[in-house]
Amino acid sequence: MSPSQIGLAALFAFALFQGVRDALFGNVFQSVSFLLVAVLSFGVSTAVFLRIAAVRYPRDFRLLAAYAGKVAWINVSTAAAWLGFLYALRHLEPAVVATLYNGAGPLTILAIAAAGKVPGAAKPVRLELLAYAGLAAALAGLALIVLMDRSGLTGGEPWVQVSALAGAFFGGVFITASYLTTRQINDAGVSTEGALGVSFLLTLLIAAVLECGDGSAAMRPGLADGVWLTGVSFVLIVLPALLVRIGVKRSSPLAANVFRTLGPVCVFAVQQVDGRLSFSGATLLCVLMFFVCSIAASALRFWGERNGK
Repeated sequence: MSPSQIGLAALFAFALFQGVRDALFGNVFQSVSFLLVAVLSFGVSTAVFLRIAAVRYPRDFRLLAAYAGKVAWINVSTAAAWLGFLYALRHLEPAVVATLYNGAGPLTILAIAAAGKVPGAAKPVRLELLAYAGLAAALAGLALIVLMDRSGLTGGEPWVQVSALAGAFFGGVFITASYLTTRQINDAGVSTEGALGVSFLLTLLIAAVLECGDGSAAMRPGLADGVWLTGVSFVLIVLPALLVRIGVKRSSPLAANVFRTLGPVCVFAVQQVDGRLSFSGATLLCVLMFFVCSIAASALRFWGERNGK
């Protein structure tokens, strides 16, 4: 397979894994602490990827030390992103969380570019801005659906719904910042494995402290279930993070954005097997609006950059 084909395959697998992950954990978090899931998944991830980096890319550690400030920011932004995302999955319909989390990314990039922080970035054309406005409207519509108790998961306390919506959206903002900074240290020579090995250290620490200090014993599984949950958490949380990095690195920005946009659609499809949730036509309408507007914005961006506009 060519590098571009590998990248596209990785992005498609990422979308499928995201669908299963968000729908499954939205259910699991009703009986298992999301903080414990974070400890298990990110603990295994840190150990595995640091081991790979130590064996295959020993120079990573010298480079990571040289970019200590960027590594610290990656840890802060990753912790804020994942803890906000996992908290939101505990309280909201998975498709709502996935769409807010993914939709925050393009809007964040647009804001960074507008602030002049992306040298040489092409100015968005009018139709592209219209597509972004539609994307933002889809996200606002999802928030309104949740607050009006019209989503697939109803009955939550209003303050919990608001905090979960904020966790999902700002989680997307922070994970975008994390990806951008990770790309910088990757371009400087740090391997994907080395970057992943140090990305979750703060997330792991915060989750462990909160779980030990305020966690409920009733929300902790037994040994057998814990082993199963550790394996599933690693596959469904950490592997997609690796796949999206591989896909973005080996694919065009247009292809990467299109395939990443598939994630919320896959989540909505998979969550239909969850007996806790009811079918929400309003959620589906907003997810599809997000999908169409996001692809339109990506296509217009690709066209603008290709034509020097």
